[in-house]
Amino acid sequence: MAVIISESDMQFGEYEQEQIFQLEKSSQYTKKLRPNGIKSCEFILRRDNKLYFVEAKKSCPRQIEADTSEEKRIKYREYIQDIALKMRHSLALYSNILLERYDTEGVPELLKERNLSGLEIRLVLVVKNAEKGWLAPFQDVFRKELQDELRIWKIPDFSIINEETARNKQFII
Repeated sequence: MAVIISESDMQFGEYEQEQIFQLEKSSQYTKKLRPNGIKSCEFILRRDNKLYFVEAKKSCPRQIEADTSEEKRIKYREYIQDIALKMRHSLALYSNILLERYDTEGVPELLKERNLSGLEIRLVLVVKNAEKGWLAPFQDVFRKELQDELRIWKIPDFSIINEETARNKQFII
């Protein structure tokens, strides 16, 4: 049965049930962690030899310029910190599920195999309305914010893509 995930005015999928774990809707997250301020990305997708942690947004703030107001600077920083926290918490929650500190309810067999060491982890932010010119500098900000996690988890990169690129990479339909 194919899974389609509606998020931020985009349709992610169609994925096979065994490829996807909807972390944000999981009982492990919604019952015990979300009420306590823990954040989560939308879902985890296993495709080939990659494990994608995917977050979706409708828009993103523009790059900060020298003359940007303090209010916009604060919102920009909050946006970055919120998404970085979602990725940090999602990595931690998923590994704690695999360590059986939380139950594995809803996690397909393909995503709870004991040895996932051969998989490459990818952190992906899909921003529906982002202009391509905004993405590279914005991606650099996230790389810096998440540099420790990228090293610890041996994640090659943090990717920010827009709707068009997500469609071309077959994340959305």
